[in-house]
Amino acid sequence: MMKWLLALLLLVVPAFAQSTDPDKPTALTATINGNSSGGLSDEKTYYYAFQVNKGTLSLTLDVTPLDKSDGGGIVQWTLLDSKFNKLKYDNLAAQGTAERRVKDMPVTIKRRMILKLTVSGNIDYKLQTGGSAVKL
Repeated sequence: MMKWLLALLLLVVPAFAQSTDPDKPTALTATINGNSSGGLSDEKTYYYAFQVNKGTLSLTLDVTPLDKSDGGGIVQWTLLDSKFNKLKYDNLAAQGTAERRVKDMPVTIKRRMILKLTVSGNIDYKLQTGGSAVKL
């Protein structure tokens, strides 16, 4: 019974873990869902890794404030190459109402990318990857 429970925990826990270590990023799935319940000065940074092919990479970011009467929050994403050179970045703030932004980027070579996600404020967020370049 104990072995079965341990095996179940090993399968479940990594699925919810988000890496804060840039040298050990979480493997990216098609969608990242999360929330932040700190203040605007309470930033959390997470790292994800994924492979892309030639084509178009699309990132769709949705940010929804948890409390429409407070300062909302901010999500900033940064795409990095495998040597941590900054390739592209953007941010989205939401205060009072939900916000959405879609960015399409051309990818000219097959490579490993790292997505740095910095979150602050009282928000729910969802980042979706798509496009012809995505290889998850």
